[in-house]
Amino acid sequence: MIRTTLTQRLALLGASGALVAGGALLPSSAMAAPATPQVAAVQTAPGHQAHPVGNTATSTKTETKTVRRTLSDGRVKVTTIKTVTKTTKNHHGKVVKKTVTTTETRQILPAPDDD
Repeated sequence: MIRTTLTQRLALLGASGALVAGGALLPSSAMAAPATPQVAAVQTAPGHQAHPVGNTATSTKTETKTVRRTLSDGRVKVTTIKTVTKTTKNHHGKVVKKTVTTTETRQILPAPDDD
């Protein structure tokens, strides 16, 4: 029985791997059929698309509510609540996106001078 060393086995493995890699490249380049000229295909878009893109309508509604209240020490507390509603609808009228933003502002004003 013939024993091979580790170096011989690795050399044989490397050589066979190189042959496999070279053999894989050979059929795709050497034996390929001659290239035929490629003609660019031109396709025109239809006049009416089935699902139009970007055909949406956005509406905005703003409500503002202000409340003034006099505190026990005479100062005035002003609270303003602002609600902005943005609604986006598609071309069928269906609501696609609805955003509600509420902002609350509070101010305390000094007591009015009653002379």
